[in-house]
Amino acid sequence: MAWDILIVDDSSLTRKRIRRIIEMAGLEVGQFMDAENGAEALKILEQSNVNLVLSDLNMPEMSGAELVHQMKSDQATKSIPVVVVSTESKTARIKDLLAEGVKDYLHKPFTPEEFKEVMENLWSKTETETTHLLTQALTQALETMTFTTAIPVDEDMLIPLKTIMAEIRFTGAKEGKIQIIADPEFCKVLAENIAAIEEADDQSALDAIKELANVTCGLFLPMVVSSTADVFDITVPKSESCDNLSQWDEFTASRDSIILNIEGNAIAARLIIKD
Repeated sequence: MAWDILIVDDSSLTRKRIRRIIEMAGLEVGQFMDAENGAEALKILEQSNVNLVLSDLNMPEMSGAELVHQMKSDQATKSIPVVVVSTESKTARIKDLLAEGVKDYLHKPFTPEEFKEVMENLWSKTETETTHLLTQALTQALETMTFTTAIPVDEDMLIPLKTIMAEIRFTGAKEGKIQIIADPEFCKVLAENIAAIEEADDQSALDAIKELANVTCGLFLPMVVSSTADVFDITVPKSESCDNLSQWDEFTASRDSIILNIEGNAIAARLIIKD
């Protein structure tokens, strides 16, 4: 992933030094953007796609703390990760900012190695948060479409012996795909719930899991955009079937997959983002 980074500091020399350190750390950067204070940063955030904000605290006109407060209060910017870059150490103010949603802080001056460590931690946190959001979107789609409820995963839930996998792709501010896999007989149950029919056939089972993927994607993407201006193109969902456990085993072995227990039936999903 190429990061579009906004550096916020009232010192032009400091902004240039931070940019140099990022380049030395080997981080793949799409573009650098500069702001002299929080007010200028907010204007840039309104107009540009930003993946990461590195902000000083003590600046004229609008401080870093006020910038964070404004960003976390706005739906369009609240999900953009912020790392504080300051001469302050573990002060009460920094602890308050971390509690408000700041991802991490770097103490000036810092080395490329220290920056790389912060970015590795940030990437790990981002993956965890994204997995949680995918779970939330899939659970919501199941509840609203099929009137089914997720319960804690346990050893007694039914693992698919045969599977159907639905896939939907998206392009835009982010590019990738969401895949969902389940047992064909369970997909028939979903179809029956969706359409209020008594006995679903194989085609209805395919339609049900493809529509589940479609709705899940529609719920998930607004959760991860950097700005309300971000738009996506979504493909028509496609599906494929498997008559044995191999597809389920391969799918769930992936570290980015999630498994839900839907009233005793196992269903899995995963998000794949193109770098």
